[in-house]
Amino acid sequence: MAEPIGTTRPRRWPRRLLIGANVFVALCLVMTGSTYAYLRWQFGKVEKIPFACEVLRNCGDDDPGEPMNVLLVGSDSRTEISPEEQEQFGTTEQAGGGQRSDTIIVMHVDPRAEKAAILSIPRDLLVPIAGSGSRTPKLINSAFAKGPDVLIATIRQELGIEIDHYAQVDFNGFRGVVDALGGVKLSFPAPARDTVTGLNVPEAGCVSLDGDDALAYVRSRKYQSLERGKWQQDPTADLGRIERQQDFIRVVIRKASKAGRNPLTLNSLISAAVDNVKIDDAFSTKDIRRLAGRFKSLEPDAVEILSLPTVPVGAHLKLKEPDAATVIDRFSGRVVEASPAPPKIVPGTVRVLVLNGSGVNGQAAETAQGLRAASFGVSGTGEAENFRYPESVVRFGTGQRAKAELVQAYVEGGATLQEDRTLRGGDLVLVTGKSFVAVRPPADAPAEAAPTTPVPAPSTPAATAPAPPPVPVC
Repeated sequence: MAEPIGTTRPRRWPRRLLIGANVFVALCLVMTGSTYAYLRWQFGKVEKIPFACEVLRNCGDDDPGEPMNVLLVGSDSRTEISPEEQEQFGTTEQAGGGQRSDTIIVMHVDPRAEKAAILSIPRDLLVPIAGSGSRTPKLINSAFAKGPDVLIATIRQELGIEIDHYAQVDFNGFRGVVDALGGVKLSFPAPARDTVTGLNVPEAGCVSLDGDDALAYVRSRKYQSLERGKWQQDPTADLGRIERQQDFIRVVIRKASKAGRNPLTLNSLISAAVDNVKIDDAFSTKDIRRLAGRFKSLEPDAVEILSLPTVPVGAHLKLKEPDAATVIDRFSGRVVEASPAPPKIVPGTVRVLVLNGSGVNGQAAETAQGLRAASFGVSGTGEAENFRYPESVVRFGTGQRAKAELVQAYVEGGATLQEDRTLRGGDLVLVTGKSFVAVRPPADAPAEAAPTTPVPAPSTPAATAPAPPPVPVC
């Protein structure tokens, strides 16, 4: 069990627990075989899915120098779970038949630029489904229910992203991968819990999660963090879960790249992966080796992780334009040659950790909600080391000043910028001060930008600015 978690909680299989992290990690682990013969032997055990030639770009005939997009999907199919689990949680037929996607991720690898990126697509995104003959938006999840070929065609039609290869995983291998790694460590800026999944992190800090604990974390839709002695629930459900899954992906990539050097660990990892992965029948051993070579030379923090900017439509989501198009162009590596100016930075490419530095009850949670409404990513909430911040502070790592200035522009009440070279992964830290009023789009933001999220300021007089707060780092 994890430390310091270790508390009794229900051991529940979720209805849809597979996450993109497992898909991504499983695929990458298959790529790390140390010898060609060993790789071919393991590769031969992976189940192949046949596709018509026109479904995949170039019909699977890949140019080794061109960018590659791999669609990674998690399925909630129950066909592979044990009879005992089917009796407890129901069969696929009892759940409505067929299968649904739990998580949809596209991985982009550019060999020439030596870059990689991951784009998360919300399963509740409303888009017209390819081949349906209708432009009425439906959940993109329903495209997968019609078959992976329909999902691929829908992504191409509505997002303009070509797919070269496909990988699918059910949920059986997730705990095995995490446990084969010896668990993973995640930073929690505040105590956290989810009474549905059984997540229970009683103390902030660097916490080690085993397979069960990681499962409770990545499938959490009712995530709560402790702020000023009160539990604050993340109101964003699936969007918040996607952000936590992305954090998990980065951590697992980092640990897997180190653990793979141990032959015994490597064998356990590959075994946990290959038994739970399905790939397209055009995905060759050469493709796997090419991806492996690229990822071995990449620093985990250099893999850019992006989310599609969206706005709510009832209980579902739709793309927020033009921000979504900008994120897709950045993900795909498309550059407008006519303009030498750097690419526009939009909120959807920025992730922020929010810490309460004023002492106003619930301020970090409400600020996070406002940032998400403005399409920023939020990596978590918590408390600063004290509540004596007179003004909000935006901390940023090397090369992230432009992103910090964008966040600063959205902070009503003012915020100062502080460079912190210890920050990794491109994330920022916003510490709310006593001057904080709201997250509000600046005057030059598009008219349809986020609604404001006002937070009342206390009457406590300002104090001297404290030192930057410590952020738990694993």
